[in-house]
Amino acid sequence: MSTAPTNSRRWFEVVLFVIMGFVSIGLPLIPMGLAANSVAFPDVMFALFAAWVIRRPMSAPIVGIVFLGVLADAMMMRPLGLWALVLFVGMEVLRASERAFRDIPFVLEWLYVSVLFALLLMLQNLLLFVSFDSVYGFTDVIWHWARTVVAYPVVVAILHWGLHIRAIKKDNRPNRLGYVL
Repeated sequence: MSTAPTNSRRWFEVVLFVIMGFVSIGLPLIPMGLAANSVAFPDVMFALFAAWVIRRPMSAPIVGIVFLGVLADAMMMRPLGLWALVLFVGMEVLRASERAFRDIPFVLEWLYVSVLFALLLMLQNLLLFVSFDSVYGFTDVIWHWARTVVAYPVVVAILHWGLHIRAIKKDNRPNRLGYVL
């Protein structure tokens, strides 16, 4: 029996992915206190996209990722398209290594995503520096990274138990070339 989703289930997951992307844009815009910088929100969009691409890469279209990234840049008044570009690179790295995540423990996945997010934040600051824009402070980047890393298991739990977006496990059957992947 195959664990791959049916075509109608895949389209349902694509629509759900886009809806959850809009939710991840709206969450940081909710006022959390009286001061403008009272509570900085983790990057729920990155955590959601990373967890989704690892679990269901076929239902996470790259066009949707880039569109939602550009929309988030516009809504949060960040440099337009910069985080969308960085998000595109990160999600394609995850998509390329999707098979490696099939049978590893969650702790290793969490570590991999944490390191990837740190590298993407460094890439973003490098691109800001090269374009002569103001870069984010080191402590701000560290705190943003830490909050996002802590939020990642929560996002994965919501996907796993709330939305039933689970990883497709290896079935130990050979592919068309005779290799067990």
